Amino acid sequence: MKEQSLKLESEPSMAMTMAQNPRSDYFTPEKILVVDDEPLVRDLLSSYLTNSGYICETAGTGREALRKLRQAAISLVIADIRMPELNGLQLLESLTEEYPDTAAIMITAVADVNTAVGTMKQGAYDYITKPFNLDKVASSVESALVRRQTRLESRKTSQDLEQVAEKKAQALTSALRDLNSHREMTLDVLMKVLDARGHETQAHSQRVRAYTLRLARQMDFPDKHLIDLGRGALLHDIGKVGIPDSILLKPGRLNAEEWRQMKQHTVIGHRILKGVQFLDRVAEMVLSHHERFDGKGYPRGLSGDEIILEARMFSILDAWDAMTSNRPYRDAQSVDFARGEISNSAGSQFDPAAVEAFMQVPVEEWLKIGVTYREQLDFSDHP
Repeated sequence: MKEQSLKLESEPSMAMTMAQNPRSDYFTPEKILVVDDEPLVRDLLSSYLTNSGYICETAGTGREALRKLRQAAISLVIADIRMPELNGLQLLESLTEEYPDTAAIMITAVADVNTAVGTMKQGAYDYITKPFNLDKVASSVESALVRRQTRLESRKTSQDLEQVAEKKAQALTSALRDLNSHREMTLDVLMKVLDARGHETQAHSQRVRAYTLRLARQMDFPDKHLIDLGRGALLHDIGKVGIPDSILLKPGRLNAEEWRQMKQHTVIGHRILKGVQFLDRVAEMVLSHHERFDGKGYPRGLSGDEIILEARMFSILDAWDAMTSNRPYRDAQSVDFARGEISNSAGSQFDPAAVEAFMQVPVEEWLKIGVTYREQLDFSDHP
């Protein structure tokens, strides 16, 4: 009998303690849905969780569970894997797609442990095995709800950061539109914004501009577009004004969420510049400078000639300066290593023609430019 496999707790759970000591001013009970085709199992779990201070509902099938999910917000679903009509795995798939804010714990027989572990890869927070140990049930439920709350708070924090970045971008764009008739003043404002993050870039943008203009000579780049090319190289990282210092200056590798935010700097930069008429082409360069020649870059996945030529050029020098400069997370790489990486990336990350031109410039010239722009800053438009 299944009731023989259920063991009552000797100590009250956290949720039960809350229920016995009502603190309604700051504790709102979570709603849990127990889904099992066996009435005894779902009634025993439901009764136990209700006594522990949760609001608990039950469903006898996966389809009934989906109906209840449509009717009310559910924090956690506890579902048996083996059920008729719509089994637990199919229910989990629907939860992941339609109700991503709802946590899931799967119920399995001991023989199904491998299957249960597989469900965690599909989005389940945990699994519990039959026969039940109610201490472990309570622990699993509390852990899943805490992880769910942490995930929701993390997402809200991310959304708040994006809103802050959006407001910064809008404010800066508005200011730049007012300065549209005063180009030199506009560029001076932009450079002061970049200079405010100088502790992170260490004149990186000025060096990339100088390197790029040297590559332009090597590639017979049209003189009439040199000014815009220099501006694009100079302003390529302007979008980092919307990225938190905690990410820009992190000494280790970025996690997935931090990397997602970091990649937004191209979009933020484009948004800042696109409203300024004389920087329209520059805005496109800024948006595209992390695209790859093989189409595996971001934010649009452009490839080959779809990427504006200027961005294909200074993306090489952006990488060159990044590799040959000290960064918060590592020391500068050797010149030979950096040249090898760029050469090996021709046709994948970089435009082969631009790489060939880069390699034709004597390494001494690149080193001289780097030294010069580590010693002084030059914000002029002209090479």
